[in-house]
Amino acid sequence: MTGRPAETWRRFKFSTPPGWAYALLILVVLGGLGFILFAILVSVVAQRAGGHLPLTRSSSRTVALAKWVPAGLLIGAVVLWAAAIAIGVSTNDPTAQTIVGVLFFSGLFALGAGLVGRLVIMPLVSPRARVSEQQPYQYDKVVELRNVHPAFVAAVHQRNAERAAQYAPAPGSPSLPQSN
Repeated sequence: MTGRPAETWRRFKFSTPPGWAYALLILVVLGGLGFILFAILVSVVAQRAGGHLPLTRSSSRTVALAKWVPAGLLIGAVVLWAAAIAIGVSTNDPTAQTIVGVLFFSGLFALGAGLVGRLVIMPLVSPRARVSEQQPYQYDKVVELRNVHPAFVAAVHQRNAERAAQYAPAPGSPSLPQSN
């Protein structure tokens, strides 16, 4: 991601739903149940791939922060709402009702910040990929990486050329006789 030599490896999982899966967004009209059904269906039909990518230590920390801070905020939102419900149900004190309101809106803020972090910030700082379907006569799916440095792309091309050269016939080798 930075163009500097890699110091560590990090596992990534990539998922690409087919284009037609977004037509299922109409299920969101059904409310919360439709959103859950949409998420499950898109998850089932998505093409998946995973593997390790080389990173510098600072890039690895950045990716980890971009993953875990939004996750913590989303979990924190649920905890704040649970605390608001517990306090709201247990008392009718006006001060407690103010605390319930503060906890509810803090949870709402944490949910919004977590979603922005997960859906906006994380794709900007983490490698992304498009996973293609497995083609006939190929052993695996093709994964097109994005958000990587051009030096990484050049190194991958060089390595692929070296592998292809291993299997290419040596120059000047006799060719097979052709039948007439």
